Parts: sequence; C-alpha cells; structure tokens
Amino acid sequence: MNLLQKILQSKTLDRAKRIIGKSTGLYIRLKRFTPSASEDMRNAMLFKMMGITHVIDIGANTGQFAESLYDFGYKGKVISFEPVNNAYQELLKRSKTYPNWQVAERCAIGSEDGEIEINVSDDTVFSSILEIKDTYVSHNQKSQIVRKEKTPVHRIDSILDQYIPEKDAVIMLKIDTQGYEKEVLDGAVETLKRSKGLKIEIPLYAIYADTRFEFYDIMEFAKTNGFHPYSFHVEGIDLNTGRVNTIDGVFFRG
Repeated sequence: MNLLQKILQSKTLDRAKRIIGKSTGLYIRLKRFTPSASEDMRNAMLFKMMGITHVIDIGANTGQFAESLYDFGYKGKVISFEPVNNAYQELLKRSKTYPNWQVAERCAIGSEDGEIEINVSDDTVFSSILEIKDTYVSHNQKSQIVRKEKTPVHRIDSILDQYIPEKDAVIMLKIDTQGYEKEVLDGAVETLKRSKGLKIEIPLYAIYADTRFEFYDIMEFAKTNGFHPYSFHVEGIDLNTGRVNTIDGVFFRG
C-alpha cells in the first residue's frame, strides 16, 4: 500500500473531510473510479455481462442515461421515449452523435393508447403524468409545475415490434417515469416477457400523488416475474431530513 492510499484510508483524513464539509458545504471525496464509485460504469458493465443488445429507454428526459451507456462502451441499440417537448428536442440533438441511438416519436408510455396530459416542471426531470406533491415543491422550487402539455400515449406492447423487430434481441426495459411506473408495466406485459433485464425507479417515499407502485410492490413484482436484484443506487434525497425518496434498481433474469 503506497503513501497516498494510507492517507486516503486514515480516520484522521475522514474526520478532516467531515469538518471541511460542515464548515464550507463542500464534499471532498477521492476514490478510485470503479463500479463501486460510478453507477453509470456499473450499469454498462452489467449490460455487457448479460449480453444486452437493445435498451428500451422509457422516460429518457434529455438522454442522460443512454449517453452514459455509450460513454462506457455500450455498443447495442437504445430506443428512447420522452413526452415533454423541450426535453424531447434536446434528446434529438444529443442522440445524433450515436448511430445506434434511436429516438421514438414524442409520446408517453402507459397502460393505454390515446392521448394524455403531462405536468411539466421547471426542471423537466420532475415532469410527470402524476401531480407532484406540494410538500415536495415547498423545499424544491425547481420541481413546481409550470405548464401542462398534451401528448400521445402508447402501451409499449402496441409499438415494440416497429422498434425492435429482431426476435433474438436481448432487451433491457428501463423505466423512469416519476411515479408512473405501474401504468407503464401494465402496458408492457408482452414486452416484459421478452426482457432479460429491468431497470426501474423505486419510490421509498412517494413525492407524486396517486403513485401506485412503491418499494415493496416493486420488490414483489420483480420476484414474481423472475427478476433478481443486481444493483441499487440512491437517486433522490430530501435535503432537509436526509430521507431517501427514490432509488434506482437493476434486475435481471437468470
């Protein structure tokens, strides 16, 4: 073990970092760049290990997730779905650099085919078909609803074949729809049967009204459908209390 490693592991340094953080608000962390330090690296490694060839990216926002996969060497296809218009336009621009990244026509994914209204937040990552709770908005003003937009909505089962006609595709179904995950899964019965993996946002404390799928529901759903947990990542935290609101879970069959 070299000197730098000894310094980084010393309890004295840990205490110094706590004192600096408390007094300045800056969190200092030095750590080797490994799967334990990076969720993005971990996802890409897991997808490679499991032979994922196609990612269904539901709730793409501006493309952060897909781009991170490609940054870490993913070579397969990504099909992204996003209903919020300004996020969708940025998603289109971001995807142009990557030949295997396809952006579907602007739409929401849910339990039925038709049209639906989405609540657009100031920061579009909080946008949802469900309404965000006032208790959350009160301490995160960027999450407040600034407008509503009409958008087409489809069951993923209705449209999957036009995006993934390959019958031998090894599919990862990724769902990040801000409390609307149950409705997406209700419209993904056949898609789920074809999916090797499931990546889903999991509420520990729901910040959206009428959220139908929370932690225990998702754990039971994954178990019932033959998915095993491979990775979890803390996503949203209440900065006033320290409570974790949401985590991301990655599950695979087999």
